[in-house]
Amino acid sequence: MRPIPDFFDPDPPSSRLEGPKQTVVLIHGLGLNSALWATLTPYLYDKYYIKTYDLPGHGNDHMHSLPFTWPDLCDQFVAFLDINRLDTVHLIGHGLGANLAVKVAGRVPLRIQSLSLLSLPGFIPSEYLKQGIEDRIKLMLSSDRTRFITQILPVLTVQHKSDEIRSRISQAYQHVHKGKYLQLLQLFRDNDTIADLKSLGTPTILLGGEQDPVYTPVLSAISASYIPQGRFQVISGAANLIFLDQPKWTAYWVCKHIDTLSSNPMETDNTIPDTTISLHKVIQSGQHLLQSGPGSGPELDIQFLHSFRICVNGVELPTGWNKRLAKQLLLYLLLFPNATRQQMYDDLWPNYELRKAQNYLRVCLSHLKSLLEQHSEGTEFLRIDREHVTLQGNIRCDLLDLIHNLKVAMDEQNMEVKAASILQIWDNLPRHLLSGYVDDWILGTRDKIEWQLTALAHWMNENGNDTSIPIHFNHVAIRSFLLEHE
Repeated sequence: MRPIPDFFDPDPPSSRLEGPKQTVVLIHGLGLNSALWATLTPYLYDKYYIKTYDLPGHGNDHMHSLPFTWPDLCDQFVAFLDINRLDTVHLIGHGLGANLAVKVAGRVPLRIQSLSLLSLPGFIPSEYLKQGIEDRIKLMLSSDRTRFITQILPVLTVQHKSDEIRSRISQAYQHVHKGKYLQLLQLFRDNDTIADLKSLGTPTILLGGEQDPVYTPVLSAISASYIPQGRFQVISGAANLIFLDQPKWTAYWVCKHIDTLSSNPMETDNTIPDTTISLHKVIQSGQHLLQSGPGSGPELDIQFLHSFRICVNGVELPTGWNKRLAKQLLLYLLLFPNATRQQMYDDLWPNYELRKAQNYLRVCLSHLKSLLEQHSEGTEFLRIDREHVTLQGNIRCDLLDLIHNLKVAMDEQNMEVKAASILQIWDNLPRHLLSGYVDDWILGTRDKIEWQLTALAHWMNENGNDTSIPIHFNHVAIRSFLLEHE
């Protein structure tokens, strides 16, 4: 597995800015408290001044009256900044704390330098939202909160079986004020989060847990697509409490976000690109980002696993792919379909100054576009606007198929079906996975795939004989894989 980057020293000494420490304020989520930040803060103390803030009813707050409104909450937070003489801060908010951070940034934009939103309760289908809130209300109104905590733990963290983690979360939920919890829940229910995100002028990164069962990566991507200056990153091996499950990776992305702003401030732009709206429509209708369905026009078939091959309408495009990062750029757009230009500068040319990275991207995109237009019958597979670069159309890719099949196999509960799915994956697995690609952004994808393959191989090794699937050479291949990855 790829080691976690050293986020205490993300840039070479020559590019590091000198100056006083900046201040970060952390706002916890509903039902939790500031004590849970203790897992994350050790990775931030060397770089920033750290302040924590408690929601009403969750700590040492002074708002005793009910009911209260979002403006009340914003006023209380601004008063907190004034009391602590904090003129400008970076906000890190989790859950409802992320909602409050967005509200505060809208209220006092000049005082909020950046937002890092962890597991933001943003876009979610109305029927799921209604049912989820009703369930939370019933559980909170019960006299015994043990059942509430037992049900919510698997949603919050992948470490829900850990006695220590269970104790820390339980302690928070046991001490929350019931009335204020329900009032905050009502504020969230009635809030138009998407409208808040659309109007944001603050540079923002949204981090979501890969295994969050409520605010899934897809739903979080929809929310992030509405943020004019937004970026989105999935944290592997984490559920909702990403800062508890993966504190180092959470700190890495937060620090990278803040440090990028310090070295290259982003221009304020409140316009929303058309691609963000179309992204929402595509995902909301349940379609894949890169597919328009069979027979919908020219088809782009891309193979990365066993060999590199690209065809448009069955006609291979054999040349030009080893020039101007054409292969790497195409792979990047497949894996990050809503990438912003800024994200591409950071990932593809991390060691170049902004102007050079902009020039390189423009040249490489022009070359890639000319390659894809061959035999495309006028279809534009590559959509380029001022902020985003997106692949579109009827696109098939063996790597995306593998990623999809791995997720299906990981989630499958039926033992026979799961075993059959695993063997099918091994039938089509290449000897070496994405060899020749060494950039950090692709290594992260490869690490995730290898982790899933290892988990499935262990499952097959332990349970394969208990299924009706016959043992054949594929099972031997799985055992060989395990020996190589022990």
